[in-house]
Amino acid sequence: METPLSEATDSRSGDLLIGFDLGTSAMKAVLSDAGGTMVGQASRQVALIRTEDQRVELDAERYFRDVCSLIKELVSAIDDPGAVTAICLSGASGNTLLLDEDHKPVRNVISWLDTRTAGQEAKLWPGLDPERVYHSAGWPFDGTFPLAHLGWLKRFEPDAWQKARTFTMLNDYLYYRLCGRLVVDHSKATTFYLQDQQASTWSSELLAFLGLEPDQLSELLPSGAVCGDVTPDAAQATGLAPGTRVVTGSFDHPSAARSTGVFTEGDMLISAGTSWVVFAPIRDRNTGLKGRMLLDPFLSPSGCWGAMFALTAVAEKMKVYLDNGIAAADGEALFERFDRLAAEANPGADGLFIDLLKQPYEQNKELVAGARPENIARALMEGIVFLIRNRVDRLMRLTGSPSGRIVLTGGPTRSPIWPSILADVLNRPVVISATGEHAGAMGAVLLAGIGTAVFRDTRDGYLRTRSSERIIAPDPERSRQYEELYREYADRFDLDE
Repeated sequence: METPLSEATDSRSGDLLIGFDLGTSAMKAVLSDAGGTMVGQASRQVALIRTEDQRVELDAERYFRDVCSLIKELVSAIDDPGAVTAICLSGASGNTLLLDEDHKPVRNVISWLDTRTAGQEAKLWPGLDPERVYHSAGWPFDGTFPLAHLGWLKRFEPDAWQKARTFTMLNDYLYYRLCGRLVVDHSKATTFYLQDQQASTWSSELLAFLGLEPDQLSELLPSGAVCGDVTPDAAQATGLAPGTRVVTGSFDHPSAARSTGVFTEGDMLISAGTSWVVFAPIRDRNTGLKGRMLLDPFLSPSGCWGAMFALTAVAEKMKVYLDNGIAAADGEALFERFDRLAAEANPGADGLFIDLLKQPYEQNKELVAGARPENIARALMEGIVFLIRNRVDRLMRLTGSPSGRIVLTGGPTRSPIWPSILADVLNRPVVISATGEHAGAMGAVLLAGIGTAVFRDTRDGYLRTRSSERIIAPDPERSRQYEELYREYADRFDLDE
């Protein structure tokens, strides 16, 4: 049973917990005490292997070494590694890895960013019913992510397929390297598509279709479950004390929702990273299915499911515009210039509208070449926010619930202008937590504490670790102006209203 928000158990302030947010382009980790005070933080860029044909892969061993180096950096800042009670890994998922009988990688990891399989689902798995997959797994199958990767590997790399004993994901492999047990939580297992989400088991129907056995996949566990102790080899690689508990995490957005108190239908988390995602608790899973949303087990069965709309990889699409349209000069960092120019432009960017999902830079470069840099910057910010507004409106129609809190996390929380545009376009206050940039990692801290009984449950952990917040209120006049601009944008790009 969840703890009421007005109540919480006494936490043991001496417990230190490490939480990871393993993002697509960067990995972040925090060392926190049980009161939510961050003792240390560290980050690394993810070493993506890109090719000219739009393939994106990762080296599993290098990735593991980078995770270990982050842990070692955090542990080196304290006197006693034994003070760290547990470590937990949350983050983005959907990166496919094949392991041989000795649990060694057969080939590089295929990233979820990889587009080699896009739109090829019917060719890769002929006879597979996408609707049955969606209702079982909770994510629409559109030819990307592990289910498509597996079809591609079976068809185009049969030698690798034959060598593989275990079919898994990169995050699962990290648990194996840390504690010797190959596991995945029910949240991240959603991105593998082979889980029956409501039954919390691997789908026997899908496994039979793919010709796989359950023991060829990772072991399924709930989020916040102890899956083992750090092995002697992992202790040496990380600086952790042998026996430090390893706890399962969750997908990145529900992890951030845990640490920012987004638990109730009507509340929303807007997570701004490589993809911009609207995450919302919903009482009824069927509501999410009706809206074709991405679904996460989140706090079910005792609490809400999680539902997501995503502007997939929108930050990468925006970066191409920035590099070509407002490139940094005179020592000014690119994103500082981006913020400054956007603030100098008027709402509406003098009529320049950009839909990054429909207008890649190569198709729009002539229009951009004739625009002033400040209008390009403003149009990019506004375009993403208009798309978020569209998703928020759609979600509110689906649930019919009263409006609750809107929490913004991610790098754009540092922008002096972007959160204000979001508040004005939504015409609702936007909450920014002091630890918002580390919300996913702090959610992993909560799960680490739940797994080791430092916290009683999610609400108790949130109450004990929550940080201060600032609220960005909408400006009434700008909101009225943006209402007209949004309608014009929605008409121009034929957004589903």
